[in-house]
Amino acid sequence: MREGYLSTLPKERQGDFVKNFTSALKPASKTPLQPPYYRVKVQELPRRKLPSGPVWDKLRPDMRYTPRLKRHLLFPAFAGVWLTVAGWGMAQTEPPADGIRDETRALTVESHRVLAEELKQFSQNLKCDAWIQATSFMPAGLTVRRKAQITRREWSGTRPAVLMAYDRASNSNAMSFSPDFWERYPTADLVEIIQEARRIQADTKLTLEERLIQATRYWMDRLRSMESVRLKQSLWLQRGEKPFALAVPVVLAVGGVVLALLGIVSRRRSARAGRRFLFPEVQVGMRFGAAFGGGVTSEIKTNVGAQ
Repeated sequence: MREGYLSTLPKERQGDFVKNFTSALKPASKTPLQPPYYRVKVQELPRRKLPSGPVWDKLRPDMRYTPRLKRHLLFPAFAGVWLTVAGWGMAQTEPPADGIRDETRALTVESHRVLAEELKQFSQNLKCDAWIQATSFMPAGLTVRRKAQITRREWSGTRPAVLMAYDRASNSNAMSFSPDFWERYPTADLVEIIQEARRIQADTKLTLEERLIQATRYWMDRLRSMESVRLKQSLWLQRGEKPFALAVPVVLAVGGVVLALLGIVSRRRSARAGRRFLFPEVQVGMRFGAAFGGGVTSEIKTNVGAQ
């Protein structure tokens, strides 16, 4: 402002202006500050009146008086520290007691209560934390997916947890699963849950309350069914396979007995088939007095190994 005003003055008057201005400021700068300057109010400080004239009358009224005290440099430092602490405190928000943080006010009191009960039951069934966060806007440079990850870690830590985040400004949805979920269930199923929940949230034909409720109930039912399948697969015998499993040992035992009896019979037959039977040896004594005459007595003699 001073340079613009000096440029409008003639050259012969510019020197007088600068000389008068500097001569008026030198005595004020040489005046020493009093030790208890921090206790004195600015309004009570003596002000030095600058010389009047056509040049000074055109300057701003707040420049006609120069205070002796300078601004304290510690104020910006304290302000920066306060803003940092306040920002950190806002970032470290406490998790909601019922698992739902609805900043959009989309859920009614009754819908909020019912959905909170369903979340509680879901957490007990799967032994994990379940959260819903609906915000009106996102900070600059932060996506909904990144916000969901950060919030889940702040609220649940390392415990198994699932969080669904929704941003009303961008009408975008994101879900964050803890590493335990990615180890329990197939990756393809979890990705399908995320995509389907996003599709439900993008349906503008429904109200925001209906979209939040339908999306939440969808991924809760889907995760319940996946958990039941995982538990069945981890068992040695399924509930429908128990009768069959009990009948198998009985059948095997009966079959073993039958096979043993058939083996005994077959062995006895093979042993009997291996026996040798021979005809007896007949010896007839000589009969004297007649040609080709036979005796009246005979002797039967068998071999040693024959029966």
